[in-house]
Amino acid sequence: MKKLFKYSFFLLFLFSCSSDLEQSIEANLLIVPDYNYSNYLIECELKEGANLLNLESFLSILIKDDFYNDNKFEIKAYFPKTDYVDKFIFNIQNNTEEDIYNSFINDLSQKGFDKIALCNFNTVKLKGISLFDSELNSKKSSITSEILSCNYNDGYNYGTFKLAIDKFLNHMSLLKIPYNISYMQAENILSEFTWINNFYSENYTEDITELWINTTEAIEIKDEFLQNAQCIESNLYNSFTIN
Repeated sequence: MKKLFKYSFFLLFLFSCSSDLEQSIEANLLIVPDYNYSNYLIECELKEGANLLNLESFLSILIKDDFYNDNKFEIKAYFPKTDYVDKFIFNIQNNTEEDIYNSFINDLSQKGFDKIALCNFNTVKLKGISLFDSELNSKKSSITSEILSCNYNDGYNYGTFKLAIDKFLNHMSLLKIPYNISYMQAENILSEFTWINNFYSENYTEDITELWINTTEAIEIKDEFLQNAQCIESNLYNSFTIN
């Protein structure tokens, strides 16, 4: 776990807030991301007697349906990087204003998904934005993803982060690491956010250590981050794009 946090903080620390005390909290609250999609993160657990092969077979049949063969939404599955896997997370990314979530749930049920896994479909809708894409990412369907659940410290919010985010993104564009970031937040819960790191290189930990983690910029941004937010959970996953 300590090793995990060492690398999770690598990039999470990279975005941080401006400590300009002259700005009021009210003014900062007016600064929000330019969200361009919505997400549902659905936590699931395999039922007794079911296994990952059953799930893989179900999903391979599912995505042949025309309902999944357009650009309206994207489905990813996250499996913990552990020896034994009985839990996973669906990430349903909706790229339109159309409400497809209930249709997705109903389709799963009609096709027999309830026999394979038990899921918490009563999950909050998140608004999302891709903050960074290195444009070096391969077309691999399988990548390493890190999901961090974080809280802003009292008096801080996305608005206080904006300038430092831009600074961080400029640094990342120079590092040439195949990587992207997703930022998600519930509409009415501005004190919390979800940050997802997606790594497209098998050697990303070496790249992080060599190119960033011990630099002056990384140390400074780490300190700024701790002033403004705390991550209460960080988990590493094998991530697969299903459609």
